[in-house]
Amino acid sequence: MFFSKTRGRLARVGSLVACALLVAAVALFQACAYYRSTLDWAVAMIDMFYYYDVSEEDVRAAGLEGLNNNVLDRYSEYYTAEEYAAVISSNAGGRSGVGISFSYIPAEYGAPIGGGLYISEVLGGSPADSAGVRAGMFVTAVKDSDGVVTQLGSSQELSSFIAGRADGEDFTLVTDRGEFTLTKGAYKTSYCRMATNDGEWRIRYDGNGEMRVAFSESQTYAYLPQGTAYLNLSQFYGDAPSEMAALIERFNAEGCTSLILDLRNNGGGYVDVMQKLSHLFLAEREGTYDVAMTADYKDGSIETFYVAEDFSHTDAGHLPADCTVTVLANNGTASASEALIGVLVSNGVAGYDDIYVSDLSQSYLAAVNMQYKNCRTYGKGIMQTTFEYQVTGEALKLTVARINWPNGACIHDVGIGEAQGCNTAKAEWSVTYGDEELQSVVRMLAADQNTAA
Repeated sequence: MFFSKTRGRLARVGSLVACALLVAAVALFQACAYYRSTLDWAVAMIDMFYYYDVSEEDVRAAGLEGLNNNVLDRYSEYYTAEEYAAVISSNAGGRSGVGISFSYIPAEYGAPIGGGLYISEVLGGSPADSAGVRAGMFVTAVKDSDGVVTQLGSSQELSSFIAGRADGEDFTLVTDRGEFTLTKGAYKTSYCRMATNDGEWRIRYDGNGEMRVAFSESQTYAYLPQGTAYLNLSQFYGDAPSEMAALIERFNAEGCTSLILDLRNNGGGYVDVMQKLSHLFLAEREGTYDVAMTADYKDGSIETFYVAEDFSHTDAGHLPADCTVTVLANNGTASASEALIGVLVSNGVAGYDDIYVSDLSQSYLAAVNMQYKNCRTYGKGIMQTTFEYQVTGEALKLTVARINWPNGACIHDVGIGEAQGCNTAKAEWSVTYGDEELQSVVRMLAADQNTAA
């Protein structure tokens, strides 16, 4: 998600101090009016700001807990005070635990990558990331600090084991790629990492939240051509703009001239992060839009979100104008990710033929029930804002606007893919340990270059 100062209709509401988001925004409602209950407040917020028409009777009949996935669309949500406090902390980068997402892949899916307890995500800067755990690994067992080994047969067993560890306690994950000892505890998430054919750069934060770029020699991406860097952006939260600026500095220092930007499985984030990231791609180019996106509200008003020009960083953190940019996307690429793609396409940084979308296996599509969204991005061109009820700390995230790219396009419920001229790349699963999909794209890029030569 991205934070940015609001303009237009939200700014005209005296009882609201708002920050607009793309996937989930934050707005503080300073309750000038008196409400008899949180439900009365929710009725008023939905009536004033929700993009779609909903009757007061339906809202009251559902109650606060019944709004989610019922009266409201799937992007809107009611939060208790405790849930909302956790959301704020998480979106700022503050986490506690080990930093992995996992699921059990049943054998009946005939998964081409195998079956079992599968790690689908490792958060940057987390204990798991620092220990060397990587997405695409299969976990077979855990070992506690006393060396007692427990075999695992389900996601719940791993969840229960991790939940039973105290902060500061060590344990070992036994995987198909080796054993990794990690320490459960608090950490600050990082959202960007970069690699060339002989090294990797990862963002790390110390106990005071100070950022540093950690380099390690590596052959993991030995298949990348000389002068090409792979840069993964996992979400639009926290200090992602500063992280990317720091990595682009390394990109320039390494003499790279070609960038592969990976937005696969990036569901979006704050608008202001997207605005700042847009600046990093456009600062060295002439004749570009100063608009990052516009938002159309249900009352007919339009709000403009500009490319951030006051983002503090060195010029070395700008992407050179003559750099070629290739974008990787899939059906999990949504919202702020699609908005950033809109900035790149609208300004000629990347054309549709520079975008590669995943052609996922039927096994994966059946597992996640997304057969209808293959070979394209997710297609989320609407914006949410989260309103906090200051009296109780409860909050409502509501869809409030429809989003347009700088060139006027709106990709809501459509996404981008083959129909727009994007390339496709075969992928067995959304994440694999060796990232065979990325390797395939690199081969296709090399073939195109040889043909052009």
